[in-house]
This record gives sequence, C-alpha cells and structure tokens, in this order.
Amino acid sequence: MIYLTLVLGFILRLISVNQSLWLDEATSALVAKMPIAGMFADFLPGDFHPPLYYLLLNAWGTVSGYSEVALRIPSLLAGMGTVYVVYRMAGRVPALLLATSGLHIYYSQEARMYALAALFVSLTVLFFIKTLHEKRVGDLVWYGIFLSLSILTDYLPVLVIPALWTAAWLNGKNIFWWKKFIASHIIPAVLGALWLPYFIKQITAGLLVKSASPAWWQLLGQVNFKNIILVPAKFIFGRIDMDVTAPYILITSLAFLLFGFLLVKSLKNFEKTKVIWLWLVFPLVLGLAVSFRVPTLSYFRYLFVLPAFYILVASGIKSRLFLVLVLVVNLLTSGMYLFDSRLHREDWRSAAGALGSSKVVFPADSQKEALIYYRKGSQIVSPGEATGKDKEIWLSRYVWEIFDPEDAAGKKIEDLGYNKTSEHNFNGVVFWKYAKKRWKE
Repeated sequence: MIYLTLVLGFILRLISVNQSLWLDEATSALVAKMPIAGMFADFLPGDFHPPLYYLLLNAWGTVSGYSEVALRIPSLLAGMGTVYVVYRMAGRVPALLLATSGLHIYYSQEARMYALAALFVSLTVLFFIKTLHEKRVGDLVWYGIFLSLSILTDYLPVLVIPALWTAAWLNGKNIFWWKKFIASHIIPAVLGALWLPYFIKQITAGLLVKSASPAWWQLLGQVNFKNIILVPAKFIFGRIDMDVTAPYILITSLAFLLFGFLLVKSLKNFEKTKVIWLWLVFPLVLGLAVSFRVPTLSYFRYLFVLPAFYILVASGIKSRLFLVLVLVVNLLTSGMYLFDSRLHREDWRSAAGALGSSKVVFPADSQKEALIYYRKGSQIVSPGEATGKDKEIWLSRYVWEIFDPEDAAGKKIEDLGYNKTSEHNFNGVVFWKYAKKRWKE
C-alpha cells in the first residue's frame, strides 16, 4: 500500500510541474548559478535564509541544468521523502493524507527550501522518537545530523528544538539519557556558531527593511488575524483562494469542523501522540511570539509542521467515512490547483514572451530576477534610464504600490511622450504597455 501511495503522490506532483518560475524561484535559480564564493560574499548577507538549499541547488544545477522542471526536482524528491518518513513514523493513513495534501503538493513543486526543510525536520522527529524507545547511540547521532541539516536549510525549524526537549522531559528520561541527548546537539551548536556572523548580518539587514520599506515589512508575515487564520486554512485547502460567498463559507466551515473534530479526537491518544502535538503546536506558538518582533507568520514558512498536522488528523480517524471525507477535501483542492492555471504561479515566462525585444521599466532596483532568468535582463531599465527614443516601452506594475506609491515611474514615462495602450496580467504579474504618441496617431 505504501508503494501505491508513493506512486500516487509522485504522479500528483508531476502534474503542472512545468509552470513558470515565480519571482522567488527565479532568485533561487540565479543564486544557484553563482560561484559559491560570490554566493557567500554578495548574496547571502542580504538574504534571510541559511546556505544549504542554495548549495544543493548549485550542485544539482551543474548536473541537471536550470530549467523549471530541473530546478523543482529536489523539492519534489524531498516531498516524496517526507511522505515515506511519515509512513515510517505513523503508518499508511497519514502518509496517504500528506501525499494528497494540496499545500504539500504545491511546495513539492517549488524551487525553494521549504519542502527540503520539512523532510529534514520529519527525519529529526523520527530519530528523536527512536531515541525515546531504543538505546542505540546511532539514533542520537542521526538526530543531531538531521537537526543540523534542518536549521541549515531554513531558520524556523529551530523552533522544533523546544518541542522535542519538552517531549523528552514529559517522558521522564533519566540522567544518562539526557547526557547523550545533550551531546547530540554538539553538531548543530558548532555549525550554528560558525554561521552566526552571517546570521547577524542577515538579521541586521532584515530589520532595516522595517524603516526603509514599511509596506514591504507588513507583507513578510506580521501578526494579524488574517495571517493567523491562514495557517489552518492553507493547511486544509492548500493554495486555492476561496471567494467570500455563502456557498464557499459553508464549505470551508464544514471542512474546518471536520478537521477540527478529528484533531480533538486525536487528543484521546495524547500519551501516544504528545511528541507530534508538541511538534505541531510549539513552532506555531513560538513563531507567533517571534513575529511580534520579526515578521515570520506566513503559513508556508511552517510547512515543516504539516506532517504533524496530518499525523494527528489521521490519529482521530476511526472510521472509513472520515477517511473518505478528508481524502475528498484533499483531492478536490489539489485537483483545483493542479488543473486550473489561474491558481498556478506568477507567469513571468509568458510575460517575457509578450515583451519581445521592447524595453521594460522597473520602478525599483528589485523584483527583476524572473525576467533576468527568462533572458530579458538586458531590456530592463530604470525610470531615469528611459530616454523616449523607443517606439514602445513596458512598465512593470508588480507590487508598485510598495516600491513606487507615488507612481513616479508612470509619470516619467508619460512625460517622455508615451501613452498607455494596453494592460496585461500574467497571473498576477501586471505590465502596462506604452507607445509614443506620434506612432499611436
């Protein structure tokens, strides 16, 4: 049965995998192409992620190339690996639920670090559970290794450490076990100390965003009701967007009741599932607290607790009816995402094709990575570089409200004698096309 589950999960993750890269994926691609020395010197100090994913993508890209599909294969394999780890940890039902999860499918198709972090955290928890019940030193070694890999892939998985320490305390382990357990943290502690100077640079640069671009800071994951409710909503429904209409409200309410009921039912097995509960709850609560200072409350950053969510949901399932209902929700929402192109990623690939050989103006010195990936970098100009000598020109309206709230770029183009002729929306990537007045006339 697990092999059928893995085949199903693999097929679902192959559908629509050849979408356009969106902006952050294009950043991953460009960083992966950089020399490693340049990556550490020029990019990582201004980013807010550890280096492991970029290093792996760099090595992978030299072998596979940098096409959309090739760049997403590591995440796809990490997603399938997580399904198998969940099976080893909790059995076939939670593995099946994770394999069909719309959110997990989405990020198993994304050239970012979140699926890989979820795999490493799942392996960390698996070997931690082994250490609670077995006396093999090798399990503690593997626990330390996978914990290190988790934190070197993304920062928020560090929040799983208090959860596991609490679980160990609740299990009443003796002093000899604790000595070995603490020793297993030597590897992540040493690696963390080596990386600390870069982390300080990253957190310093990140905090500067608050004063330099308050609007952008608000989008990163501040504490508000919307971001809080999006965590369970996206865990259940994946990346599909729900319209605020009576039928959708009814459907979403029923789904919330279904999953909530199953989570409550799983509490009856709390003695057996307390590690999983702590894995789910601690990072979310601690992440909420951290977000009052540094905004991290975006649901996708907590993909590493999604396996815990489905293990607990599966623990509450006591009849085939509830299993079928959960699978229906998963398959319907996954199918909506996979087969409806409107729910796919930003379509920078089509935007690049529509631009042709025309110049394109970006209001800010950022958000250009996707067009650079699609070989349009030489056509990008700043508002100050626009001369008015071109027959037509395009203006990026991608998050312009944040980087150009006064619309200075649009006004500059019009002052050069251009008139807007059309608007184009490529799945959230908006461009305005302008033509010179005399050519238009």
